Amino acid sequence: MDSTEPSSSQLVKAGMQRLCKDFNPVAEALGFTRTRSGSRSWHRPHGALVEIVHLHRSGSSYGAPINSSVSIRAEFIIKAPDSPSSKAWLDSDKLKNSNGYHYHLRFNALTWSTYDRCLQDLERVVKDHAVPWFDGHRA
Repeated sequence: MDSTEPSSSQLVKAGMQRLCKDFNPVAEALGFTRTRSGSRSWHRPHGALVEIVHLHRSGSSYGAPINSSVSIRAEFIIKAPDSPSSKAWLDSDKLKNSNGYHYHLRFNALTWSTYDRCLQDLERVVKDHAVPWFDGHRA
């Protein structure tokens, strides 16, 4: 690999940063606030609890990624603000869209292939599943 070409790690990191940046307006419109710049988590307080949307890069490990593919899992968490444990937890891996298919939450960070579809499906899974799930857990 030419030393001027970005590594797989750099590509994947830049891809996650772009996805989080582009997802931020969607989350904000739903009342969530990004926890800090560069974070993959958005919080929305509700009473004594906090509702959390967290984006986790699937397949991450201690080694460098083997390619520029980025797969994410959206995690939805309800917990007390100062508690390390969750009251309730749900993730996007088992969720399906209205047609019975899993959401397309992956893209190629080198070519940006399926990036728009990934961002759209991320918005759909949050609106179609996370928000109603959060609402259903409110006492």
